[in-house]
Amino acid sequence: MFLNAFDQDPLKPYTVRTTLSLACAAAALAAAPLAAQSTRGAARAGTPITPALAAETFDSAWAVIDRTLWDTAVVNGPWRRVREELRPRATEARTVQQLRAVLDEALKRLPYSHFDLIPGEVQQDIGAENDRGGDAGMDVRLVDGRILVTRVDSGGPAAVAGVRTGWTVDGVGTRTARQLLEAVDRIPGAREPRKQQLFTWMAASGALRGAPGSRLSVRFLDAADRPVTKALALRTPATMTEKFGNLPRMDVRLATRRAPLPGGGTAGVVRFNYWMPVVVNGLNAAVDSFRALDGMVIDLRGNLGGAGFLAPGFAGHFVDRPDTLGVMRMRSATLNFVINPRRVDTQARPVRPFAGPVAVLTDAMSASTSEFFAGGLRQLGRVRVFGQPTAGAALPAWARKLPNGDVLMHAVADFTGPGGVRWEGDGVTPDVAAPPTRAALLAGRDPALDAALAWIAQERGRAGAR
Repeated sequence: MFLNAFDQDPLKPYTVRTTLSLACAAAALAAAPLAAQSTRGAARAGTPITPALAAETFDSAWAVIDRTLWDTAVVNGPWRRVREELRPRATEARTVQQLRAVLDEALKRLPYSHFDLIPGEVQQDIGAENDRGGDAGMDVRLVDGRILVTRVDSGGPAAVAGVRTGWTVDGVGTRTARQLLEAVDRIPGAREPRKQQLFTWMAASGALRGAPGSRLSVRFLDAADRPVTKALALRTPATMTEKFGNLPRMDVRLATRRAPLPGGGTAGVVRFNYWMPVVVNGLNAAVDSFRALDGMVIDLRGNLGGAGFLAPGFAGHFVDRPDTLGVMRMRSATLNFVINPRRVDTQARPVRPFAGPVAVLTDAMSASTSEFFAGGLRQLGRVRVFGQPTAGAALPAWARKLPNGDVLMHAVADFTGPGGVRWEGDGVTPDVAAPPTRAALLAGRDPALDAALAWIAQERGRAGAR
């Protein structure tokens, strides 16, 4: 599932014939403002629109779905009727908001959950800073209506400034947290809780970036909800860079460590944010270094997806027989995601796949490739999943800039896991629910990781008793 960020013309051949998950497309939107992609700026909701531009925008959205939707029964039936019924209403629209209402209704006629319209001005609001490279050294999530700090990188700008997990982000620069959340609320699809978390992350993460070396003023509420303002000296993060096709530069992070188990023993923990080729060598080396440990934790929280073919390759480290993570069906092709067991390590020495307990951590930001890795291995009985339900954005998709400046996110293929299981819409439900809470974060605890390590310790005890 390689990536192609922006399909500019559905009637021309694609420059790179690749696919992009909804969440990765969202990350691409956050990473590269779309205003530069068009000579037309983004219009606000109440802006007047001409009948010609309204018709051009509707036709563009309709045509790209007509060309790329894998389900030809829908294309030749309901989707044809959508054009007949709704195009006249689109040409009657007199404001951008009226046109958006027609387009939103058209997307709701599709029997899928993976289609969204992002207002152009909202995309600019939530993505305007993301391509500037400077990093605050912390991660955030929407928890109980608050934007909370969920991770602080050791030695990073936030850590140096004394920021703690569990603090509330109350404002960034000239923008308040309320303004960021209101921008997200203007995205029709973001009203679904998991998409609200995704787009809130986009908004907050975009606001927390800037030019490396610059100072960013961030207002927090501390553990006692007292206002605290910190000036964060933004850094260039220590990441691997991936540039592919039409995507902007992507900063790929990989972190590994050893975590003690309750009662003794050790598990290896691997966390990374994108399934991209640049991460492969690091993943393979991590598994090699953890082979003698009592278990492994694959932390896919915040992993938006990426190159789908990497998932069965990585799964081969944990499965001792050929199997499949699932099947992707496109308009003109079918791809089987086959798992081949890993029989040699990074030094070409013979090995067997890791046979110990493997836990996978997920949340609402675990999307696309992360979903069919976690869900597929769980269906095969090889992993146990901890944390929160995944994004339910398992289908590959493209993001298209429409003539009026809005952005259409549209799926281009179907995906089913082992036994025909689907994760689109519903996501992967954890075996053990362990959501973050402010109290846990303030105490320095990680409920999902703690639960996973406790389970590995329990499995270690059972293995020792046999």
